[in-house]
Amino acid sequence: MTVPNNANTYLPGTIVIPSSMVITGITNSIQMVVTAVLNPVTQANTYLTGMLINLFVPRSYGMFQADGLVGQIVQISGLNFTLDIDSSQFDPFVVPVSSYQIQPASFSPAGSRNLAFSNATTLLPFQSLNDRGN
Repeated sequence: MTVPNNANTYLPGTIVIPSSMVITGITNSIQMVVTAVLNPVTQANTYLTGMLINLFVPRSYGMFQADGLVGQIVQISGLNFTLDIDSSQFDPFVVPVSSYQIQPASFSPAGSRNLAFSNATTLLPFQSLNDRGN
């Protein structure tokens, strides 16, 4: 394929790696535990210990203090993610009774360090060739 001078080369779009997950619960504890749910048809849990996640918690979910915080995953047990965030003084997390919400509470990856941890694992959909960003 020849590209004329000063022309932009098309790069196909990519999805967020790993995908965002809906939050169903957050504990009030020194190390916050976030419980998530996923759609097994369209999602897979590809998060690993050490990754950073960004929390989105609308005010109607109670624990508005967690909104926008970035935490590192310390431990994963099923769909329970232990983060290095002290939420012991936050308001309790509650799922609102109303089914009409602009967006549910969720978390998504934060930062490029989530893209490559080890070429030996098959859990991540994208991996760098040399673990240093090539």
